[in-house]
Amino acid sequence: MLPRRRNRKPHLCQSRTPLLRLAHPLILSFFWALLHRDAAAAAPAPAPALATNTTATASPVGKIFRLHLRNGDRVTGLWLRETADFLTVSNSLLGTLSLPLAQIERRELLSLSATPGPAPSPVAGGFSPALAEADPATLRRLNDLLAAYLSGHLSTEQYHRQRARMLADFATASSTKGAQQAGGQAATAGESPGAGAKPGAAGAARKPPTPKLWSGEAQLGTDLGFGQKKRELYTGRLKLNYVHAPIRNYLDYLFTYGRTEGDLTANRMDASMKTDFDLGRDVYAYSLEGGGYDRIRKIDWRYEVGPGIGYHLIKRTNFVLRVETGFHYEVHNFENNRQEDLYYHRLAEDLRWNLGTFISVDEKLEYLPELTHFGNYKLRLEANLKLWLRSNLYLNLSVIDLYDTESAPGVGKNDLQLRSSIGVRF
Repeated sequence: MLPRRRNRKPHLCQSRTPLLRLAHPLILSFFWALLHRDAAAAAPAPAPALATNTTATASPVGKIFRLHLRNGDRVTGLWLRETADFLTVSNSLLGTLSLPLAQIERRELLSLSATPGPAPSPVAGGFSPALAEADPATLRRLNDLLAAYLSGHLSTEQYHRQRARMLADFATASSTKGAQQAGGQAATAGESPGAGAKPGAAGAARKPPTPKLWSGEAQLGTDLGFGQKKRELYTGRLKLNYVHAPIRNYLDYLFTYGRTEGDLTANRMDASMKTDFDLGRDVYAYSLEGGGYDRIRKIDWRYEVGPGIGYHLIKRTNFVLRVETGFHYEVHNFENNRQEDLYYHRLAEDLRWNLGTFISVDEKLEYLPELTHFGNYKLRLEANLKLWLRSNLYLNLSVIDLYDTESAPGVGKNDLQLRSSIGVRF
């Protein structure tokens, strides 16, 4: 016997009417959207964005920002420009600075009322609109100071201190001159001059200091061991620089002497003189002369000379990169009176980088292939890391590598030297 089937009223969603089947999900969606709209209206509105961030509608150029760096330092300056990798600002004391975007943690806008507009161009190695009216002598002294700093003759602290003193003296002289002019105009109009126009005020203003034309460095290092084997190694270096635009002269003298268990392990001396003459803003001509000896590499004496052209590829207050090309002539006199005259093509680069106030790096690379046979060449690499203890005292770590495909018989082609020393700048 089959079970009795009960007649049940179909549910709304089980209705056979196609219109109701279609309308049911639409009705549910309507009530769901209505519920969420009421919840969103009751939620608090999001807080407005901080005023310290730049917006797409307001240009940051010409405004004052405080940049918070990832290392904890803060830099305040006028926004000049921003590229994909660097942000360039101008500080009244430090001049124009290019900061990597990766090192900037956040930016804080200080001058909210500043009006956007094109920023004035840098003047005399640093942004300062007031310097646009400076006399040629002041601009020349500032440019000479910048040239000395970019050439590595002044530390970061010395450069900023001397530049700040020059700007302060220029501001004092400008205010004194303005007071005198105001006093003269008042006297012409029959009025008594103000207190700012005191007699002899012009003579009271200090004359801006002239940048040092001469500078130098002295380094001394030693490596002593008195264990199972006795070793002694002494290194020294002297640098003298003369900078007076458009001429720059560099004298470099260094020596190494060492013994291990009484045997001679190092006995070399090298000296060089390089003169640069600026032909334009970034182009210069150079002349290079040098000489020396190396008993370990069996070179009794040698000398070299060569002219060429250089170009400042990058020139910032904290980073300088130069490239050079020219011709090179060398004469080597080996043991047993064997002499070689060699002609080279010279390709070189020179890098200087100030990593803040306490660390600086400089590096030089020279590639000299023979003119008649490019397979024979010389390679010279030197890198120095300086840790500044004071403005004129530093610890120095040097890496020097010399590679010569045409070395003397029985002498290796590569000569790698690691040196540590203490240096004094004067």
